[in-house]
Amino acid sequence: MDIKPFIDSVEKQGLNVEGIIVYQRGRELARHRWVPEQPRLIYSVSKGFVSIAAGMAIEEGKLRLSDHVTRVLQRHNPGPRWDSLTLEHLLTMTMGHGKFTRPQSLEEALSYELSKDPGESFLYDNTCTFLISAMLTKVTGQKLRDYLLDRLFRPLGIGDPEWQESADGYTIGATGLFITTSDMSLFGRFLLQRGNWEGRQLVSSAWIDGATRTHVPTRTTQREPDCDLGYGYQFWTCRHGAYRCDGKEGQFLLVLPALDAVVAINSNEKKLMPILYAVWDNVLPGLKSES
Repeated sequence: MDIKPFIDSVEKQGLNVEGIIVYQRGRELARHRWVPEQPRLIYSVSKGFVSIAAGMAIEEGKLRLSDHVTRVLQRHNPGPRWDSLTLEHLLTMTMGHGKFTRPQSLEEALSYELSKDPGESFLYDNTCTFLISAMLTKVTGQKLRDYLLDRLFRPLGIGDPEWQESADGYTIGATGLFITTSDMSLFGRFLLQRGNWEGRQLVSSAWIDGATRTHVPTRTTQREPDCDLGYGYQFWTCRHGAYRCDGKEGQFLLVLPALDAVVAINSNEKKLMPILYAVWDNVLPGLKSES
């Protein structure tokens, strides 16, 4: 597969992309680096790993979608909104916050006011993902990163990655994971294979299918064509039948089930969407021609 059109496009636009890997139908079609590969912060792509951890904990009987946050965390917050908040609300970013937040501790996360009823509307918010991490730690006795070591990271060949922690020792979850573009591609292949890896079902295909489909609308809060098609369980649904994780400096993990394909990109770039549009314009046609 020729990805020179993508390379030319991002370079012409001055987009600081670091590397891209394109995978389809069981083989790597293309790889290009602008800088040497090494583990780097993938920002909100981290959220996709939290979704998988939640699915695993649910399948192990440690959590339920209907579990109430304050009950699991054994904390008491005033008001019916906090009392009604569930794991599913966190997964779908419908917690009820009025603005994006980045809590530095569990106490801070639990101190925020909920301005809307949980489930009422979507607002992308790191606190949701952080609270999922805290709930998982409460029911398993493990930090989220440690919980995933033998369940996901090591089976996929990612190893023992660094994942930043909050001031009080919880895996941040919403961000903070350091892995390579190759590692992102492995995770994408795991998602494409609906939770199966080398003959082992690490998480059920039903969880992958459910987590990566639209659960809540996002049209009222987003202004980009790939951000107004809905949100799943820590995954965005987007055009061309794809779903994705993305990070604030141009990290993209795109899974295209209909084309049996994965595109993984790491960048150091504040302008995210032009990178994604360059994939649609210059990589997607090649994937279609390979099908």
